[in-house]
Amino acid sequence: MAHDEIRATNRVFEEEVIGRRDFGALERVYARDARILPPGAPTVEGRAAIAGFWSAAVAALNVQSLRLHTTSLDVFGDRAQEVGRAELALEGGGAPVALKYVVLWKREDAAWRMDVDIWNMDA
Repeated sequence: MAHDEIRATNRVFEEEVIGRRDFGALERVYARDARILPPGAPTVEGRAAIAGFWSAAVAALNVQSLRLHTTSLDVFGDRAQEVGRAELALEGGGAPVALKYVVLWKREDAAWRMDVDIWNMDA
């Protein structure tokens, strides 16, 4: 059950947040007090700040799409740890940008939400 719910939340991030630029949908993705640790940048805390980060990053990079691929997911009660890889397509075509990520999830308001999100580019 947790695996399916986390997969569904990842689809919201890919399709609604990135695909449709609906940054309000981040309320269904991140926990209230979530933190993201973007590469080469300070930690961003809280949904509003995270929405601002993603809005600016998607615009600055001209992101067209994102695809997340879970490589491992371990669930420990109301917490989970996901390791994965991602493909980021940018405007102008070319090869997708390859990323790897770790997300610490927590159960909040009867749903799985990202609590800590960190990623970086593959070499």
